[in-house]
Amino acid sequence: MNPLIRFVEGWWWLALIFGGGLAGSIREAFRRHHDRRLAIIEAKAKARAKPVTAAPPEPQPVCGCTHHLSFHNPKTSVCAFDGCRCQQYVGPEPLGHVIAMPLVDPETMGVEPQN
Repeated sequence: MNPLIRFVEGWWWLALIFGGGLAGSIREAFRRHHDRRLAIIEAKAKARAKPVTAAPPEPQPVCGCTHHLSFHNPKTSVCAFDGCRCQQYVGPEPLGHVIAMPLVDPETMGVEPQN
């Protein structure tokens, strides 16, 4: 008779102990695999979600010499930055004050007031 079979016949209860340990490690491996798959699915969902973007920054009056309008003298238009050869600011002018007219209700326009 095969010596392995003779050993198992006499020590069959060891199969229960090692079998239970083996089943536990298999169960643990499946749980880790499941956790990894859930993490991957969550990461993919976050990557597909549209990121919330902030409002674009307001345009800044920047000269061709790459300096801000605040570096240019308003009277002479000369750049005050040391070593800059720019002689004039040519760029978008900052918006001045805006005067808004009072709002008018379009439904009452042209209708005579009733006394």
